[in-house]
Amino acid sequence: MIKHVDDLFVLSTISSTLVLSVRTLKKVTTEYFGKRLSDDIDLTPILHTYGATRGRSTILEKEGPNISLNDIPSDFSTPLLGDYNNPSIIIDGDKGAVYDFRFLSFEIIEHRKKNGYPTPHGKAQELVILLQDEAMEAELELHYVCYEEAGVIGRYAILRNKGKEEMRIKKIASLQLVLDDRGYELVSFNGNWAGEWNKDVAPIHKLRYSFGSFTGSSTDYNQPFFILKKKECSYLNGECYGFNLIYSGNHLEEIENNSYGEVRIITGISTLFFEKSLKEGEEFETPEAVMAFSKDGLNGLAHNFHRFVNNNIVPENFALKPRPILYNNWEGTYFKFDEGKIMSLAKKAKELGVELFVLDDGWFGHRDSDNSSLGDYSVYKKKLPHGLNGLSKRIHKLGLQFGLWFEPEAISEDSELFKAHPEYAIKDRFHKPLEGRNQLVLDLTNPEVRAYVINSLKTVIGEAELDYIKWDYNRCISNIDTRDTSFFHNYILGLYEILEEIKSAFPNLLMENCASGGARNDLGMFSYFCQGWVSDDTDSFQRSSIQANMGLAYPPSVMDNHVSGKTSHQLLRKTSLDTKFDVACIGVLGYELNLNDLDPIDEKAIKAQIEFYKEHRETLQYGTWYLFESYEDNRQVIEMLGKDEAVASYVLGISRPNPKQEVLPLTGFEDEATYDYSVRPTKLDPKRFGSLINMVTPIHIKEEGKLVNIVSRRFGLDAEKFQGEVSGSILNSGLFRLHLLWGGTGFGEEVRVLGDFGARTYLFKKK
Repeated sequence: MIKHVDDLFVLSTISSTLVLSVRTLKKVTTEYFGKRLSDDIDLTPILHTYGATRGRSTILEKEGPNISLNDIPSDFSTPLLGDYNNPSIIIDGDKGAVYDFRFLSFEIIEHRKKNGYPTPHGKAQELVILLQDEAMEAELELHYVCYEEAGVIGRYAILRNKGKEEMRIKKIASLQLVLDDRGYELVSFNGNWAGEWNKDVAPIHKLRYSFGSFTGSSTDYNQPFFILKKKECSYLNGECYGFNLIYSGNHLEEIENNSYGEVRIITGISTLFFEKSLKEGEEFETPEAVMAFSKDGLNGLAHNFHRFVNNNIVPENFALKPRPILYNNWEGTYFKFDEGKIMSLAKKAKELGVELFVLDDGWFGHRDSDNSSLGDYSVYKKKLPHGLNGLSKRIHKLGLQFGLWFEPEAISEDSELFKAHPEYAIKDRFHKPLEGRNQLVLDLTNPEVRAYVINSLKTVIGEAELDYIKWDYNRCISNIDTRDTSFFHNYILGLYEILEEIKSAFPNLLMENCASGGARNDLGMFSYFCQGWVSDDTDSFQRSSIQANMGLAYPPSVMDNHVSGKTSHQLLRKTSLDTKFDVACIGVLGYELNLNDLDPIDEKAIKAQIEFYKEHRETLQYGTWYLFESYEDNRQVIEMLGKDEAVASYVLGISRPNPKQEVLPLTGFEDEATYDYSVRPTKLDPKRFGSLINMVTPIHIKEEGKLVNIVSRRFGLDAEKFQGEVSGSILNSGLFRLHLLWGGTGFGEEVRVLGDFGARTYLFKKK
């Protein structure tokens, strides 16, 4: 809801209120952003007051109020007019670099479709505040979008040249917000390939904090998503603010705590190799940034963003719909496959309960490694003699959906496309372009390249009758021609144009986003892709922390998580398939291992996993998400709360002797209701006990002998039993006790044997 009262604008969501003012020097200021205020109250007590100018400040108007721009909580800022904090807009041009934008008018409209960018859908109101610098013949529009039901507010800007002289934009942020300093901590997220979403918490001192991405894509090194929280804020309690950007390219975030106790937050397009010239009548629009407030801790903040992604970002025809369980052949075969092997894997996947079969890299050109064929779309007939259409028909006949891996933005020097069009690859004018993963990047700023990609994709998707595609992007951008002063930005606009075309042509095509794992999981990409590959690291312990931290910004419904082979290909860490499932089940479930190598006991385990997941899929994908503990406490618990049930995933770090009695932290249950609880049944591998197995066997068994291997492949030991009834009030109390962990002694139905990096899934069903 957006209201205009005198010189104030009040934007209210289910959880927050933003109060803007244009009463001071006709500048837009933030008077309040925090928990939702009651309607129709007197806002005077929260408005900023100005009695005298501070010290050496520069007065904006000699004849007006005794105020400096350094004194006011501006919603945008330009340099050289007395605001000596970090500016959000820098413009240079034939008339100079001093711009003084003042309020001219406003309107409240239905949310408009953005030019060149993905636009959130769903009902939302939009406040447009028009400012003008008459002397510089320039206009600035500040747009505020109220996603009331999500608890999220959007902000973007449009700069317009109304004069004859050229303007050059050096910096234009999507959002600037000023908050009173209340001892906030900055929570940011960094990472790298196979190690995404590492959380960093730092107190905000009297410094300027700056971070972002300069790789050509939005994430993994530094996320555009970040949090400001009070020091005492926890997962369940306390005040915090969250920020994100609906953009997939280079970005810049800046937080400055000035000497007057004001924290200025800026986020938008990176200024690195960004400059935009505007001639008369031209305008530039920024991508939209979004922000949210929570008084209910980090989980409350996550709930705002989860609602926003599920209801306003993910393509409408897939919103809140169940995602299929998929099988991807990559870690099962890599490039070494043929049609016979693929069909045998598809048949096995169908037997186990999988719903979607995905053929990964290696189906095109003459691609037997990552050294060739990117950019080509001809089918590798040596591997697939009946072509994609023939394979698709056979897989569909099994009752499976069929999907395909693509890397549409890449080109190999050893490819037919490069031989015909070497100019399609990104390169500067004087150096041989650098390779990453043995490939170059296609220049999506070139309309010919975009047309080639669009036509090629449309042909393959249509002829192969695909239900799904996985869109990969495996390297950073380098060697750009800097004569295009906004190359990185124009590249992303070209990518969005391609995605708009594919989405329009195939509205029912399920698309999954991937960029060497999580290097471009952002709100821009999720506007086209309803799920994303979280990380190339399929080790369950590493994945559990990645998924947990990503869950602060994105709902499980967009996270594709796979059960891979017992020995991690990334870390060589060995964990059971059940442990891998207990981590992967929070989100969109997939499998990625050689199904033909499964032992009978593992086949039974996977069948049981898939049956459990299908029964509780709605809760696991769309339940209310709660994170409780992190690895600093040597364990992690995530709860998914559904309508009449809850599923909790428990992950242990390192086992220790003589473990303490543990309780399972939970929340959200009905106090007066009664719930059946149970642990998902799990089998223990006898080999895990080594020579200890001889304590209970009548004959001596060698630790690595043939007999124990035979037993291990066909049988298992029952894990702990844990079931009963419990009241909702006890579950909410934080005192629901688990069985004791194995710590070197004792084994039985009331001992949990997890070992290092083990996991369990607990189910609670309302009676």
